[in-house]
Amino acid sequence: TGGMSLHPSTLHCIKLTTHPNQTGVDPVPLKWGAKDPKERGPVIATVSAPGRRNAIGAHSGTYSVYRALALAKSGLDRHFRPDFTNTLPGDIFLEGPMPAWTDPDRIVSLDPWGHQAQGIFAEELASGALDLRPTVAVTRSHLDIPEVKQAIAQGRVRQDGKVISAKGHVVVTKAAVEPVWHLPGVARRLGTSEMALRRALHEETAGMYPELVTRPDLKLFLPPINGVTVYMIGDVSSIPDPSKPLTVRLHDESGDSDIFGSDQSSCRASLLYGIEECVRAAQAGGAGLVVYTRQEGNALGEVGKFMVYNARRRTGDSVEGYFKEAARVAGLADLRLHELSPDVLHWLGITKIDRFVSESETKYEAIVAAGIEVVERVGLPKDRVPPTAHVETEAQAGQRLEKRRSTESGLLEKRRSAESMTLAMDAKRAREAAEDATSGPDPLAGDRPRYTKLASHPARSSADPVPLRWGAPDAAHRGPVVATLTQPHLRNAIGCHSGPNAIHRAVAVAKGLLRPGRPFNLAGTQPMVSIGPHPSWADPAKIVSLDPWGARAATAFPEVAAKAALQPSIAVSKATLTIPEITEALAAGRLKADGVLLTDKGVVSGVKVAVEPVWHLPGVARRFGLTEHALRQSLFEQTGGMYPELITRTDLEVFLPPIGGCTIYIFGDPDTLPDESKQLTVRVHDECNGSDVFGSDICTCRPYLFHGIEECVAAAQAGGAGVIVYNRKEGRALGEVTKFMVYNARKRQEGGDTAAEYFKRTESVAGVQDMRFQELMPDPLHWLGITRIHRFVSMSNMKYDAVTASGIVIDERVDIPEELIPCDAHVEIDAKVFAGYFAGSKKQKTAEELKGTVGRQLK
Repeated sequence: TGGMSLHPSTLHCIKLTTHPNQTGVDPVPLKWGAKDPKERGPVIATVSAPGRRNAIGAHSGTYSVYRALALAKSGLDRHFRPDFTNTLPGDIFLEGPMPAWTDPDRIVSLDPWGHQAQGIFAEELASGALDLRPTVAVTRSHLDIPEVKQAIAQGRVRQDGKVISAKGHVVVTKAAVEPVWHLPGVARRLGTSEMALRRALHEETAGMYPELVTRPDLKLFLPPINGVTVYMIGDVSSIPDPSKPLTVRLHDESGDSDIFGSDQSSCRASLLYGIEECVRAAQAGGAGLVVYTRQEGNALGEVGKFMVYNARRRTGDSVEGYFKEAARVAGLADLRLHELSPDVLHWLGITKIDRFVSESETKYEAIVAAGIEVVERVGLPKDRVPPTAHVETEAQAGQRLEKRRSTESGLLEKRRSAESMTLAMDAKRAREAAEDATSGPDPLAGDRPRYTKLASHPARSSADPVPLRWGAPDAAHRGPVVATLTQPHLRNAIGCHSGPNAIHRAVAVAKGLLRPGRPFNLAGTQPMVSIGPHPSWADPAKIVSLDPWGARAATAFPEVAAKAALQPSIAVSKATLTIPEITEALAAGRLKADGVLLTDKGVVSGVKVAVEPVWHLPGVARRFGLTEHALRQSLFEQTGGMYPELITRTDLEVFLPPIGGCTIYIFGDPDTLPDESKQLTVRVHDECNGSDVFGSDICTCRPYLFHGIEECVAAAQAGGAGVIVYNRKEGRALGEVTKFMVYNARKRQEGGDTAAEYFKRTESVAGVQDMRFQELMPDPLHWLGITRIHRFVSMSNMKYDAVTASGIVIDERVDIPEELIPCDAHVEIDAKVFAGYFAGSKKQKTAEELKGTVGRQLK
């Protein structure tokens, strides 16, 4: 066990990864910044040969958790090696290398060779000497964006048949990039020490990866956060050429705006304006880039963002309170890592940006500080700002003005590091070390003694956990989930709140901007609409993957709240959405304005709920037909050693996995959801960012999602309600890098992208056809008190089976209308119907007929 104590209830001894004699005993050499990729060496974060690993963490970021489930449940071969045939970018992308690829300070947060790894090390892969995964994938796509078609009709952009196809689609090359952090370089970029960064990443995530502090010899970290997607419009070869026009939009994810059109925010409007500007640059002989970074809600996460929304609403939603309330609730109004944003631009060889479509001072400063010239900055025109988003835009304008004045007067501290806070933190840690010298010296301490407490010892963390009885009849008997950091001895859960965004909070602590362990200030953040409790909340078998009392953490447990910091894992807010597909349905007469739920301007009102995953491990194991031990072991081993407490603390039954959760949109009265006499329409939708946000026509995801919303609005207007459950399971929970490689393999295979080979190519690259595993999917429906669904807007047999097996009755299933299927998505639909998906009025093709359904070529 590598010197770690096991809790008395732990029956099995598992090798922990925190010591060199257990893992990484002979890591593959890696020299960051070396000029030759062979000399540089590959990034090895696979788990098939632990002794060869040279990185902390695991591939696919948050989706390594889903892979662990796949291995535990399906018997997937633990030694599976992908077939990388036809997955390389090839001639659709830059050949490289760019000068920045060999500069260890230019690129510190991604692997510049990550898209070529399977080619560079092909011999080693073929011989079995290495087991590696690409961390970057590049493919091509056609984007069917309703607002771009409106821009064509209004004459703002030109349909040239090349950049914008004859069908009005934007033709792009796109790259999915997973984060790979070179810790010394990231620390320098952030203006902190590597030691401080490692400690914060370990401590502020409740000990997610102990190797961060026990293995200073491993310099790479694959943080379990989602990365970046780059959409390249126009001639890709012109991107590094400073003589060719280049427009760039750096955009940070905002799911409720980018996907659902929340009119509280200008995010989607800014994204679309950036795309238009990129199209113009491409049509002028250059290129345009949209860099889409997963930093939801200013990296506060969606639960945090919705709580801030509630606090602002309760204080009048003013310009003055816009940033003030966010900082009061979360400690900082913004946790985004703009310092790392230039890396992807350096990867593309960019030295000059002609038009930078952003008014953000921090983004601009980061790019200029990285040595990239910005000729012109372009902001969102005032007539493009949603009417109800002016509070946001005016607050941001005021912040920019204040920042510029501070810069000009020399008052802005470039690094924003508070030395006094750092000294205070060190003094506090030294006192803790003196009190607990038995934990041993920190191997990172080079300049002064330092002690780090590993969370896997009962004497160090969760020594006196708050009692928690999953499925108890009421809140008082159940007890709260305690996963905050201020009173570690009271913690009764493995992991921490905010999922992947805990990494961003850790970085803020390392930079001296945020007090360690700072809990949320919950005043004014409580739900805007009351939901529950429902009988299912007290049924330990009905809900196992979320905390049914998670929205009431601030009020339901007053006795515990008096001694421990509690944090909600669910936030309930109000939503007003402007969605082009709903506006079109209104214009076509399929929907009618009622002035309340749907206005004559096409604005839809509803309730939105952000839910973080909270897993009751015994219940999750039973749901998957596993032993709890098998589940814990797979979660630990297949994530590269995440949270050793999964093994050492079997007395702790609750786990907060660092994965995305779900967002629920409710149209109509939430109180009617448990009433079986009232019409209820439901769509459960799994994330597909390329389609949901950008309209990629290779799948039916966006059109089916918004058809579902239309059906939900109609049900609500008929006196019932509609529910959309949006799950963060990108690319069937394989992640975007794997998804893009599958696209390339499908498009380049002999015979083309046929429906007959649709699932096979996924399985050859990923090892499985699908990692979503819908067994946990019904839990949000049970949390809402749903027992009957009248119209279920889904063709998935797996979702239908999971919902009905959980005890919810489904009266009618609704397939996607034929006219909504994009031309390149018939491959998907025909393959799924043949595999057993609900066909509705669609004809199920024979195996021979499937060969005739062929998608568009990659070029």
